Amino acid sequence: MSSKKQREARRRAEREQWELDQRRLAARRRRGTVLGVVGAVLAVVVVVVALVALTGRDQPDPGTGEPQVRDTELLASEAAGEAQASAAAGAVEAGAVLAEDFTVEPGTAVDSGVRPAKDDRPVACGAEAPADARASRPRYPGGPADVLEDGVDYVARIETSCGPLVIDLLERDAPVAVNSFVFLAEEGFYDGLEVFRDFGAVAAVQAGSGDNTVRWDVGYLLPDELGRAKREGYPVGTVTTAGTGAPYTAGSGFFIAYGKEFDAGYRTDRVQTTFGRVLAGMDVIDTMTAMDRLGMGGEAFAERLFLESVTIERR
Repeated sequence: MSSKKQREARRRAEREQWELDQRRLAARRRRGTVLGVVGAVLAVVVVVVALVALTGRDQPDPGTGEPQVRDTELLASEAAGEAQASAAAGAVEAGAVLAEDFTVEPGTAVDSGVRPAKDDRPVACGAEAPADARASRPRYPGGPADVLEDGVDYVARIETSCGPLVIDLLERDAPVAVNSFVFLAEEGFYDGLEVFRDFGAVAAVQAGSGDNTVRWDVGYLLPDELGRAKREGYPVGTVTTAGTGAPYTAGSGFFIAYGKEFDAGYRTDRVQTTFGRVLAGMDVIDTMTAMDRLGMGGEAFAERLFLESVTIERR
């Protein structure tokens, strides 16, 4: 079978699997709504029972006349949990970043201790692996610092193993997502990471994961900012967040759409936030997507593709 036919067969298989995954995701969303309601009710019950128990412990013992000592550590833990829950609810209502820990100052880096796995694949396009390719990336449990300035147009210049990309960042349409991207880029977070996946089912390449897998957690989650996607869809060259399709599932990762399948795949459910568009370099993406894969139906490239550097320009 020719390389072209193999790629077409692989993408058909990926597309069928993606459609199956979308049906399963819809079913999980329905179950999640029901479970969420049940969980909320149970949470109220637990809080009431806990308050009753604590109140009971505070009453004097009829036999001794001496009050029992309150478990201060338990109370402090409960208070912290309530404060985090309240802050999280406020963030969701405001359409802001959902931080893992709202007591941590935004922009505070915490070493994840997780390094990308060793990999002996050759580097694409005759390039070399960056010196920081296996460095552990930090997490930001308090969320990103606010770095956007009013009235400034932001552009990202990305040097890859196969050439440069220039991306116009859409700060007016997706200020939260753009702020996150600019913050991480200026922290050097993206430098040395891989374009680790060709999501052939929807014709998009994926990058921006701190360990080059879909499991990476940067420490915070981004809200949906879907206005532009709903107005214009996802034309070729669109740069979006890489969530699972449910609200508040996107972090540091991003997709770059290289085919019409991305728009078609999300036509009835615009779930990925558009925060950029490729101004130059789609030929570089074409070079990437023409490369061989690992195994029939695989999404990993046979050669490694790096984001050598990500530089932010202010205009």
